[in-house]
Amino acid sequence: MTSLNPGPDPGRGEAAAFPAEVQWRKMFDPPKPGTAGPVLTVRPRRVAIYGAFAAAVVLAAMIIVGILLQSAMDRANFRVFDQLGLIAVGLASAGIIMLVARPRLRADASGMWVRNILGETFFPWPIVERIAFPMGAHWAQLILPDDETFPILAIQALDKGRAVTALKDLRELYEVHRVVDEIDPEDAAQEGFLRQQRREEVTAAANRQLGRLEVIDRLKAAQGPSKREQRRAERRRR
Repeated sequence: MTSLNPGPDPGRGEAAAFPAEVQWRKMFDPPKPGTAGPVLTVRPRRVAIYGAFAAAVVLAAMIIVGILLQSAMDRANFRVFDQLGLIAVGLASAGIIMLVARPRLRADASGMWVRNILGETFFPWPIVERIAFPMGAHWAQLILPDDETFPILAIQALDKGRAVTALKDLRELYEVHRVVDEIDPEDAAQEGFLRQQRREEVTAAANRQLGRLEVIDRLKAAQGPSKREQRRAERRRR
Protein backbone atom coordinates (compact mmCIF):
# COMPACT_ATOMS: atom_id res chain seq x y z
CA MET A 1 0.00 0.00 0.00
CA THR A 2 1.42 3.36 -1.01
CA SER A 3 0.08 6.65 0.29
CA LEU A 4 1.27 10.22 0.47
CA ASN A 5 -0.09 12.07 3.49
CA PRO A 6 0.12 15.86 3.75
CA GLY A 7 2.33 17.30 6.44
CA PRO A 8 4.16 20.50 7.33
CA ASP A 9 6.26 22.36 4.78
CA PRO A 10 9.43 20.37 4.07
CA GLY A 11 12.78 21.71 5.16
CA ARG A 12 15.15 20.59 2.44
CA GLY A 13 18.06 22.56 3.82
CA GLU A 14 17.98 20.89 7.22
CA ALA A 15 19.52 17.59 6.11
CA ALA A 16 22.34 19.31 4.26
CA ALA A 17 23.27 21.30 7.36
CA PHE A 18 24.24 18.21 9.36
CA PRO A 19 27.64 16.57 8.96
CA ALA A 20 27.89 12.83 8.39
CA GLU A 21 28.61 12.08 12.06
CA VAL A 22 25.44 13.83 13.16
CA GLN A 23 23.42 11.96 10.53
CA TRP A 24 24.64 8.62 11.92
CA ARG A 25 23.73 9.82 15.41
CA LYS A 26 20.22 10.69 14.24
CA MET A 27 19.62 7.00 13.55
CA PHE A 28 19.42 6.45 17.32
CA ASP A 29 17.30 9.55 17.97
CA PRO A 30 15.07 9.78 14.88
CA PRO A 31 12.50 12.55 14.35
CA LYS A 32 8.83 11.78 14.04
CA PRO A 33 7.48 11.07 10.55
CA GLY A 34 5.71 14.03 9.02
CA THR A 35 7.67 16.73 10.87
CA ALA A 36 9.72 17.54 7.75
CA GLY A 37 7.10 17.31 5.02
CA PRO A 38 4.68 14.90 3.33
CA VAL A 39 5.08 11.26 4.32
CA LEU A 40 5.37 8.49 1.75
CA THR A 41 3.98 5.26 3.23
CA VAL A 42 4.50 1.86 1.61
CA ARG A 43 3.19 -1.53 2.76
CA PRO A 44 3.23 -4.95 1.07
CA ARG A 45 -0.14 -6.10 -0.22
CA ARG A 46 -0.09 -9.62 -1.63
CA VAL A 47 1.99 -11.15 1.12
CA ALA A 48 -0.41 -9.62 3.66
CA ILE A 49 -3.39 -11.18 1.86
CA TYR A 50 -1.69 -14.58 1.68
CA GLY A 51 -0.67 -14.32 5.32
CA ALA A 52 -4.20 -13.41 6.43
CA PHE A 53 -5.63 -16.38 4.50
CA ALA A 54 -3.09 -18.80 5.98
CA ALA A 55 -3.63 -17.42 9.49
CA ALA A 56 -7.42 -17.79 9.14
CA VAL A 57 -7.06 -21.40 7.96
CA VAL A 58 -4.76 -22.32 10.85
CA LEU A 59 -6.95 -20.59 13.43
CA ALA A 60 -10.14 -22.18 12.09
CA ALA A 61 -8.53 -25.62 12.06
CA MET A 62 -7.38 -25.32 15.66
CA ILE A 63 -10.79 -24.06 16.81
CA ILE A 64 -12.57 -26.94 15.08
CA VAL A 65 -10.14 -29.47 16.53
CA GLY A 66 -10.49 -27.93 19.98
CA ILE A 67 -14.30 -28.07 19.85
CA LEU A 68 -14.55 -31.59 18.44
CA LEU A 69 -11.71 -33.02 20.48
CA GLN A 70 -13.75 -34.15 23.48
CA SER A 71 -16.47 -35.87 21.46
CA ALA A 72 -14.04 -37.57 19.07
CA MET A 73 -11.80 -38.99 21.83
CA ASP A 74 -14.14 -40.66 24.27
CA ARG A 75 -11.49 -42.80 25.91
CA ALA A 76 -9.07 -39.94 26.48
CA ASN A 77 -9.57 -37.50 29.31
CA PHE A 78 -9.70 -34.09 27.55
CA ARG A 79 -11.00 -31.18 29.55
CA VAL A 80 -12.13 -27.70 28.64
CA PHE A 81 -8.70 -26.42 29.60
CA ASP A 82 -7.14 -28.63 26.91
CA GLN A 83 -9.59 -27.34 24.31
CA LEU A 84 -8.81 -23.74 25.23
CA GLY A 85 -5.11 -24.56 25.02
CA LEU A 86 -5.48 -25.77 21.43
CA ILE A 87 -7.40 -22.61 20.51
CA ALA A 88 -4.69 -20.52 22.15
CA VAL A 89 -2.06 -22.35 20.07
CA GLY A 90 -4.10 -21.51 16.96
CA LEU A 91 -4.24 -17.85 17.95
CA ALA A 92 -0.49 -17.76 18.57
CA SER A 93 0.22 -19.49 15.24
CA ALA A 94 -2.04 -17.06 13.40
CA GLY A 95 -0.30 -14.12 15.06
CA ILE A 96 3.12 -15.42 14.02
CA ILE A 97 1.94 -15.91 10.44
CA MET A 98 0.57 -12.36 10.33
CA LEU A 99 4.05 -11.00 11.07
CA VAL A 100 4.61 -11.12 7.30
CA ALA A 101 2.22 -8.14 7.05
CA ARG A 102 4.25 -5.97 9.45
CA PRO A 103 6.81 -4.49 7.01
CA ARG A 104 6.27 -0.79 6.45
CA LEU A 105 8.21 2.07 4.93
CA ARG A 106 7.71 5.72 5.75
CA ALA A 107 9.78 8.50 4.19
CA ASP A 108 9.80 12.29 4.25
CA ALA A 109 12.34 15.08 3.79
CA SER A 110 14.39 14.05 6.83
CA GLY A 111 14.90 10.39 5.89
CA MET A 112 13.14 7.04 5.88
CA TRP A 113 11.79 4.72 8.56
CA VAL A 114 12.11 1.05 7.60
CA ARG A 115 10.21 -1.57 9.58
CA ASN A 116 10.67 -5.19 8.59
CA ILE A 117 9.44 -8.06 10.75
CA LEU A 118 10.59 -6.65 14.10
CA GLY A 119 11.70 -3.16 15.00
CA GLU A 120 11.97 0.03 12.96
CA THR A 121 15.19 1.70 11.80
CA PHE A 122 15.59 5.32 10.73
CA PHE A 123 17.98 6.23 7.90
CA PRO A 124 18.74 9.92 7.22
CA TRP A 125 19.10 10.66 3.52
CA PRO A 126 22.81 11.65 3.72
CA ILE A 127 23.87 8.11 4.71
CA VAL A 128 21.85 6.44 1.94
CA GLU A 129 24.00 5.93 -1.14
CA ARG A 130 21.46 4.18 -3.33
CA ILE A 131 18.06 2.46 -3.32
CA ALA A 132 18.45 -0.76 -5.29
CA PHE A 133 16.31 -3.65 -6.45
CA PRO A 134 18.79 -6.26 -7.74
CA MET A 135 17.83 -8.60 -10.54
CA GLY A 136 16.08 -11.68 -9.14
CA ALA A 137 15.73 -10.19 -5.64
CA HIS A 138 12.48 -10.58 -3.67
CA TRP A 139 12.55 -7.08 -2.15
CA ALA A 140 14.33 -3.74 -2.41
CA GLN A 141 17.37 -2.82 -0.36
CA LEU A 142 19.28 0.22 0.81
CA ILE A 143 22.92 0.61 -0.17
CA LEU A 144 24.80 2.23 2.72
CA PRO A 145 28.45 3.32 3.17
CA ASP A 146 31.15 0.60 3.27
CA ASP A 147 29.05 -1.64 0.98
CA GLU A 148 26.51 -2.34 3.73
CA THR A 149 22.94 -3.20 2.73
CA PHE A 150 19.59 -3.15 4.53
CA PRO A 151 16.48 -4.93 3.21
CA ILE A 152 13.22 -3.07 2.58
CA LEU A 153 10.56 -5.77 2.94
CA ALA A 154 7.78 -3.24 2.33
CA ILE A 155 8.69 -3.15 -1.40
CA GLN A 156 8.41 -6.74 -2.62
CA ALA A 157 8.60 -8.21 -6.09
CA LEU A 158 5.38 -10.09 -5.30
CA ASP A 159 3.44 -6.81 -5.67
CA LYS A 160 4.74 -6.28 -9.22
CA GLY A 161 3.32 -2.96 -10.51
CA ARG A 162 2.68 -1.59 -7.03
CA ALA A 163 6.30 -2.32 -6.10
CA VAL A 164 7.54 -0.53 -9.22
CA THR A 165 5.44 2.54 -8.40
CA ALA A 166 6.57 2.54 -4.75
CA LEU A 167 10.22 2.22 -5.75
CA LYS A 168 9.87 5.06 -8.25
CA ASP A 169 8.23 7.36 -5.67
CA LEU A 170 10.91 6.53 -3.09
CA ARG A 171 13.74 7.20 -5.52
CA GLU A 172 12.20 10.52 -6.55
CA LEU A 173 12.00 11.55 -2.89
CA TYR A 174 15.60 10.45 -2.41
CA GLU A 175 16.82 12.46 -5.41
CA VAL A 176 15.11 15.56 -4.05
CA HIS A 177 16.47 15.36 -0.51
CA ARG A 178 19.78 13.53 -0.81
CA VAL A 179 22.93 15.49 0.00
CA VAL A 180 25.46 15.81 -2.81
CA ASP A 181 29.04 16.35 -1.67
CA GLU A 182 30.31 19.68 -2.92
CA ILE A 183 33.90 19.82 -4.20
CA ASP A 184 36.05 22.59 -2.79
CA PRO A 185 37.43 24.70 -5.67
CA GLU A 186 40.86 24.76 -4.03
CA ASP A 187 40.87 20.95 -3.72
CA ALA A 188 39.78 20.63 -7.34
CA ALA A 189 42.54 22.97 -8.48
CA GLN A 190 45.12 21.09 -6.39
CA GLU A 191 43.95 17.77 -7.82
CA GLY A 192 44.15 19.14 -11.36
CA PHE A 193 47.67 20.43 -10.71
CA LEU A 194 48.80 17.02 -9.39
CA ARG A 195 47.31 15.25 -12.39
CA GLN A 196 49.08 17.61 -14.76
CA GLN A 197 52.34 17.14 -12.86
CA ARG A 198 52.07 13.34 -13.07
CA ARG A 199 51.27 13.62 -16.77
CA GLU A 200 54.39 15.73 -17.35
CA GLU A 201 56.56 13.30 -15.38
CA VAL A 202 55.34 10.37 -17.47
CA THR A 203 55.95 12.31 -20.70
CA ALA A 204 59.44 13.36 -19.58
CA ALA A 205 60.33 9.79 -18.62
CA ALA A 206 59.18 8.53 -22.02
CA ASN A 207 61.12 11.20 -23.95
CA ARG A 208 64.42 11.17 -22.03
CA GLN A 209 67.48 9.69 -23.68
CA LEU A 210 68.47 6.20 -22.63
CA GLY A 211 71.82 5.55 -20.97
CA ARG A 212 74.46 3.21 -22.39
CA LEU A 213 73.58 0.31 -20.06
CA GLU A 214 69.83 0.72 -20.71
CA VAL A 215 70.48 0.56 -24.49
CA ILE A 216 72.51 -2.65 -24.05
CA ASP A 217 69.80 -4.22 -21.85
CA ARG A 218 67.08 -3.44 -24.37
CA LEU A 219 69.15 -4.83 -27.27
CA LYS A 220 69.75 -8.05 -25.36
CA ALA A 221 66.06 -8.33 -24.55
CA ALA A 222 65.20 -7.84 -28.23
CA GLN A 223 67.74 -10.45 -29.39
CA GLY A 224 66.57 -13.05 -26.91
CA PRO A 225 68.70 -15.35 -24.73
CA SER A 226 72.22 -16.24 -25.91
CA LYS A 227 73.33 -19.79 -26.69
CA ARG A 228 75.16 -20.01 -23.37
CA GLU A 229 72.04 -19.02 -21.47
CA GLN A 230 70.00 -21.53 -23.46
CA ARG A 231 72.44 -24.33 -22.55
CA ARG A 232 72.28 -23.35 -18.87
CA ALA A 233 68.47 -23.43 -18.98
CA GLU A 234 68.54 -26.91 -20.56
CA ARG A 235 70.90 -28.20 -17.86
CA ARG A 236 68.62 -26.86 -15.13
CA ARG A 237 65.59 -28.57 -16.67
CA ARG A 238 67.51 -31.87 -16.76
